[in-house]
Amino acid sequence: MCYQKPVELLENLLDAVPLEKNERGHTALDDFEHFCAYTGCSEELIGAQAFAWVKLAYIDAKTTTSL
Repeated sequence: MCYQKPVELLENLLDAVPLEKNERGHTALDDFEHFCAYTGCSEELIGAQAFAWVKLAYIDAKTTTSL
């Protein structure tokens, strides 16, 4: 396992859960890029570690379902 390594965790998530397009034809990564453009969230502003965690959380929330 790769605890405390958000980039590796995201890679594992994307290997396990293929990205599918939503009703607008966008993947979760596309939506994340839009989120960043809209909110101003960028690696330069918040730092690499924080950006990696935000990206992981966003993609995880968009690709997994709750039971």
